[in-house]
Amino acid sequence: MNIPEQFLTNQTFDSRAIGFNRQLLPTMINGGKHGETNIGYKVMADGKVWVSLYGPTAKEVKAGPPENLVSLTLEEDGMWTGTIQYEDPGLKQLIFYVDGVRVVNPLAPIGYGWGYGINYIEVPDPEQDYILIKDVPHGTVSQEYFYSGITGEYECCYVYTPPGYRDDLETKYPVLYLQHGGGENEACWTHLGKVNFIMDNLLAEGRAVPFIIVMNNAMMQVNTDGEPRLDNSRFNDMVIIDCIPFIESHYRVISDKKARAVAGLSMGSLLSGEMIMAHYDVFGSAGLFTGYTYPVIKGSSRSQADQLKALDDAEKFNREVDPFFGAIGDHEVSLPLFEKEREYCKAKGINYIQKIYPGYHEWRVWRAAFHDYAQLVFRAL
Repeated sequence: MNIPEQFLTNQTFDSRAIGFNRQLLPTMINGGKHGETNIGYKVMADGKVWVSLYGPTAKEVKAGPPENLVSLTLEEDGMWTGTIQYEDPGLKQLIFYVDGVRVVNPLAPIGYGWGYGINYIEVPDPEQDYILIKDVPHGTVSQEYFYSGITGEYECCYVYTPPGYRDDLETKYPVLYLQHGGGENEACWTHLGKVNFIMDNLLAEGRAVPFIIVMNNAMMQVNTDGEPRLDNSRFNDMVIIDCIPFIESHYRVISDKKARAVAGLSMGSLLSGEMIMAHYDVFGSAGLFTGYTYPVIKGSSRSQADQLKALDDAEKFNREVDPFFGAIGDHEVSLPLFEKEREYCKAKGINYIQKIYPGYHEWRVWRAAFHDYAQLVFRAL
């Protein structure tokens, strides 16, 4: 076999597909004799999670959250099964170890996090019914591809357009540029964060202004000397120089800074904080979900002195950036920094809306943060 170079380097072969429907039949394990046990997991009403993994030759299988792995039991048909208890609701890691080696279980839900494919489980939070798929008008999530002069490669972004976008061809919309966290990608806010369903439900209830959401990959691979290298130091440039012009030439958007907002979680929050401070001539609002201005100010290697001057003129910043929103979980290890950030912004006279939600460094918090921020942004248009 002789594969041409352009086939070995073309990005199309690195694309990945994620299924929408739950995993049922047909799964050809042991001749397909397992029936619906092939789903690999089941969340029960008490919050416990039943899991299974097919491994007839394995000696030991453990599963669960990293801090509380449970030994599974080998059944006669080669399935290892057991029940896991999570302390809190939300989207959780579901780790499997087979004979001491961590594996991805093909029978359990597979997502993307920490830079690779992972198993996860969703323990429903009754307080977050806004993430559910409901009988309401639904928006559309599309994948777009555009060439980036910053990275030297094609980039992919997910774009959510609200219900009615394809019917009313005259209306123009504001745009939120929404970033994921470290080790994630442009698909995570949709597949893990359920941002499209949150928006659908808010719009159906009349609690948010219709807007477009653009989700880029902030784990940038910059083409350096012919080799891709992970470097998101120019992510903000990629968004402003490459992505925004593409979106504004392909979608019906309001081309005005007050109609553009930037937000993100964790690493994406830090990037968004930098972006709003350096470019509030481009964006009129920011949402920082478990990310801060304060650590950037206090000696981050990524900080730029001229960016930080934006917070020195409180009257101008408050006028140009509205709303300025921050959020964090009440069990987040960096909660003290969040409190210091509040003190810093208060002393500066910055109007900073801050909310604390139940949870750790997790999607349960970030979904709640987006849900609240989406009800605040673009109200003044």
